[in-house]
Amino acid sequence: MPHRLKPLLTALLTALLGSAHAAEPVLDPARIDAVFAEFGAQSPGCALGVYRAGEILYAKGYGLADLNHGVPIRPDTVFDIGSSSKQFTAVAVLLLVQDGKLGLDDAVQQHLPELAKALPERFTVRQILHHTAGLNDYTELMMLAGHALENVTGDAEALLALRAAPALQFKPGSRHSYSNSGYFLAAQLVERVSGQKLDALLQARLFQPLGMQATHVRTDHTQIVPNRATAYGPGEKGFVIEMSNWNQAGDGAVQSTVQDLARWDGELANPKVLKPELIETLRTPGRLNDGTLLGYGMGLMIDSDRGLPRTQHGGAWAGYRAVTVQYPQQRLGLAVTCNLGSTRPDALAQQVANLLLAEQFTEPVSRPSGAPQPFDGKAFHGRYFDPQSRSLLRIQPDPRVPGGTEMRLGGGGAPLRSLGERELQSASGITRLSWSADGQSVELQRRSDKVRLLLKRLPAFQPQPAQLQALAGSYAAAGLNSRWELQFKDGELQAQMPGQGPAPLELVANDLLQGPGFVLLLQRDAKGRVQGLEYNSERVKGLRYVRG
Repeated sequence: MPHRLKPLLTALLTALLGSAHAAEPVLDPARIDAVFAEFGAQSPGCALGVYRAGEILYAKGYGLADLNHGVPIRPDTVFDIGSSSKQFTAVAVLLLVQDGKLGLDDAVQQHLPELAKALPERFTVRQILHHTAGLNDYTELMMLAGHALENVTGDAEALLALRAAPALQFKPGSRHSYSNSGYFLAAQLVERVSGQKLDALLQARLFQPLGMQATHVRTDHTQIVPNRATAYGPGEKGFVIEMSNWNQAGDGAVQSTVQDLARWDGELANPKVLKPELIETLRTPGRLNDGTLLGYGMGLMIDSDRGLPRTQHGGAWAGYRAVTVQYPQQRLGLAVTCNLGSTRPDALAQQVANLLLAEQFTEPVSRPSGAPQPFDGKAFHGRYFDPQSRSLLRIQPDPRVPGGTEMRLGGGGAPLRSLGERELQSASGITRLSWSADGQSVELQRRSDKVRLLLKRLPAFQPQPAQLQALAGSYAAAGLNSRWELQFKDGELQAQMPGQGPAPLELVANDLLQGPGFVLLLQRDAKGRVQGLEYNSERVKGLRYVRG
């Protein structure tokens, strides 16, 4: 090449690749390794991949893939990536749309007519991929039916749970509610429309063309997977094996390595196997019926990190944890895969990104101006209820932080910090709480999925033992084959659920019970006698249990 053409070519490539925004990250292996220092030679751990448009800049394993045999985690160790799989399911659906075999605005019932009787309200392929269909979550329904993760289950059990579920949670397209059911149904659509299993289609049209040799969709719990890490959870005396024998796909089930995920990162940055417009569809935020823009595309969450556009998706299944992250302008990708259920791969990936992109962030960390200050949260403590969404919020002391305050909406607690006289924010910056002047109501806004709730403070309530005793009995959701036994022992009420230990219940209002991660509304007859319970959680709404 003539010497004088080199500067011109360099300038052209710079413009095409946007390298003004893609300065080479400064890799400091020692500082990166320090992020994973907790995973030693006697513990499960994680694998890390750092990519530049698919090129592996750094890949390493930390901890053990198999505690029985002392096998170390390596970049070629296979992990179940949980819900990070959803982006691949979306690709399979979009390939069929590209082929003209499926339409994004087709009714799902058009292709899966067996759903029409149980779920007659029309919802579309587009809505299941954006999580706006209003479906109840099949994984939680199956657990309520007594299917533990170690039980062997397949598509039939999942479809049975969906057909036994209550009606849709809301009018399709009116809200966003993350649901595994939509992506499970997407896999069913792929099989029905193409005549191929999800894995077969992805192998032929994505995994093998990209050279992702270790990647597959697992739907057989007996399958031998070379180099696969065993998953663990924390136990009373160290670690315990925490694996699942569920064989459903679509919402999860992809097995991969950080080496293989580099090839997928390269495809997202510079498509060679897929059409660029398909990739853009994955990364295009969905919209509600009223035009509200979501922070979710198709199998990818879309947000920004201190001014830098970002796409990502986390995954959690049994004791496996994973996250894939892309910073498109910087052409930087990350993957963290772990085999310990107590890990937070998203937090680990964020720490690595902080090291690599420190000079490129254009905004400060999302937090109140100035250094966070301690605040007295007692005025906010209490329970707040929204009857429309059947959501119960609890503001209480944070057991992890002396003098701290946390919120609980559904499952675990999230620490809070003060934004002002009547405003609190979750430490992650995702949730904001704004109290009315009289302190009797609070508006909850969640940035991640555009949720807005208005909750009213519940007055202090002290149930009488006779009230609790009157609730004891057997309650059944017949279609789900799920039966609960409510027992009153030693002055406390608890629920014995199928396949699970006893769950403590608190009567927090006359007709409202709170359990771990769910609420129960009491259903009474004309004489005021309790005839049933309505189960509600973040992902399942309106499941009726009849007494008797």
